[in-house]
This record gives sequence, C-alpha cells and structure tokens, in this order.
Amino acid sequence: MTDLAVVKQEFAETLGYIRQDLQWRLEKKSSLNYTIALLIGCGCEMLAACGGDKKRHGEKVFAELLPATKELQALADRLYSALRDGLAHGFDTKHLRVDGVEHQIYLASLGAQEIAIQKNNRGIGLRIGIGVLAEGLCAKITDFEKQLTQDEDVRQRFMNARQRTADLNANEVGAWQALLVAAGVT
Repeated sequence: MTDLAVVKQEFAETLGYIRQDLQWRLEKKSSLNYTIALLIGCGCEMLAACGGDKKRHGEKVFAELLPATKELQALADRLYSALRDGLAHGFDTKHLRVDGVEHQIYLASLGAQEIAIQKNNRGIGLRIGIGVLAEGLCAKITDFEKQLTQDEDVRQRFMNARQRTADLNANEVGAWQALLVAAGVT
C-alpha cells in the first residue's frame, strides 16, 4: 500500500508546483508567455504519465484543454509538439509549415484568450491565448489531486510516473561525499 503522506509530498513537489506557479502567473497577470506555455506542456506530460501512459503523451491531455472544434482537435498533437518541444529544446515555439510556408505561433497570457489565426506584418500566424489553457490544466491537476486521496491505484500510478533517478557514477559519488563532508552532514 502506498503511503498517502509520501504521495501528498511528492504531489506537492511536482504537479503541485506546476499548479502553484501557473496560478501565481495568472493572478499577477504575468506576460511570461513562454514560461507559462512550457509549464503547461510539462504538466500535460506529467498528467499523461500519471494516467498510466508510459510514453508520456502529453498531447492527449493538451487536446482536452483545447476548444473541441474539429480543426483544433486535428491540430492538437502538432500544436503540443510545437509548443512543448520547441520551448523545452530551443526556448522558442516551432513554426508551423503549411504548404511550404512557415507560420509563427504567438503566445499571449494577457488579452483575448482564444486560439485564432492572426494576420500581421510578418504574414499569417496562430495566436494562442495560454491563460485559458493554464486555467484548464490547473483544474485537471486539482481533479487528479482529489483522485489521489481516494484511489490506491491512482496513487501507485502517480508514484510510478515520477522521473527516473539520476544514478551517480563512482567519480560523482566521490564529489557527492565531499559535498556532504563540507556541509557537515556526514
């Protein structure tokens, strides 16, 4: 049986942090658009893993945050990848290439919270209001937190979904032990 106190602590330090940071940024009306979008991508990936998806397909959770129009649902996987992967690996959204033409994705945490085609001096782009996505993800995290307190299977899936450990090699173990000695905790 999974210790509920341990699960609650692990939740607080993972999905709880994501929810807390998103809520703070929304309350402060922060325009840290890339940071918010990256947190949304990471939160979607973590919730997918907590649902038992061993490949951590965050695009499935992300699709649930989008309006249910057939067009946006058809683009959900590609938009998720353009946002999450683009921001995580290059701190820029990937552009969408349509019929050989690149289109920029614009993120906005302030103003209209919709997903819409936007024409500007650079051509045609896609504007994504990420505030509504952040609110939706926070609600999903809160729902998941409730499930954790009620269902042992959910708790076990959550604990299994945590990041793998970073195993230290012999040289790194020596450095770690030296840090312990320096900190006086040996």
